Amino acid sequence: MAIPVRSLAVAADDEPRLFASLGPDLTLCLACAAALAIVGRLFGAHYVLRLSTMLLPGLVAPGIIVIHFLRGRLRDEALTTLRDWLPLVFVAVVFDNLENYTGLVRATTIDAYLYRIDVALFGAEPTVAIRAWYAPIVTDWMASCYAIFLVTPMFLAIAVSLRGRRDDFREMALAVMLQMWIAFFLFICLPAGPPRYYAPLRDGVFHAPLPSLLGFNDALQARWDTYSPLLVRASFPSLHCAYATLTLVYAWRFGDAVFTGARRAFFFLVVPLELTLYVSTVYLRHHWIPDIAAGIALGLFVSFAAPWLRAHWPQRNRRPAA
Repeated sequence: MAIPVRSLAVAADDEPRLFASLGPDLTLCLACAAALAIVGRLFGAHYVLRLSTMLLPGLVAPGIIVIHFLRGRLRDEALTTLRDWLPLVFVAVVFDNLENYTGLVRATTIDAYLYRIDVALFGAEPTVAIRAWYAPIVTDWMASCYAIFLVTPMFLAIAVSLRGRRDDFREMALAVMLQMWIAFFLFICLPAGPPRYYAPLRDGVFHAPLPSLLGFNDALQARWDTYSPLLVRASFPSLHCAYATLTLVYAWRFGDAVFTGARRAFFFLVVPLELTLYVSTVYLRHHWIPDIAAGIALGLFVSFAAPWLRAHWPQRNRRPAA
């Protein structure tokens, strides 16, 4: 029995409408989640949901709704706020429960390769050579900048959301989501730990702790080590460097959401913080140089992929040609 031509045309029209309704963030989030599930199925992962400790987006969204309530705009804004933040909440939960997927595709870490690349490029391991810069107050400054890697982009995203710039917010959220999903698959395929856990360094030159005036590094490091579900398998690429890069790009683009009268003020405010963050990944023994390069490349890629997807994604108000 032949299928009417009109039925085929309607079916063809429904596909872009579906994508337009979901948006690039939800569509790609569902696609990546499906791919992760397939990888887990093929390699025998067992997904066990654990209490997430990275639900900052999940805590922020209700806070924004409360602000809209105080403004008298609850009915108009509540559902859109929840929808906009949903992909970020979901990707945070996935990260916190990714531990059972690591070691499936590649059982051994690539730490030794990263160490050899560093030495080949610089003649010495940078995380070792930088010991000449050690100073207690410098350690505390580095640890503080390293710790706020997620705070600065989240602050900017909140400002954009509260300004009612929904399309700009969803572009930024899409960049974050893409960045996280790409990193997840790299963690699975190329597991790597930080230099401070690489046995030849950990049991040798890194045996002595970093000097600290106020104890910031020890306190923050202990908290991070307790929290991180991927402690020795999530260094390549450096998500800290990826977030720093993404923050700089979007502070330049959307910084007027923070300071409406000075478009670039927020960018110049965060530049020293993000530049320090790059250096801190080496100073605090957290990352190899290839980790940093891959993180910067990832941040740049998603910062340009997100606006491209925003511009080319099917729109609800776009009518098919007659």
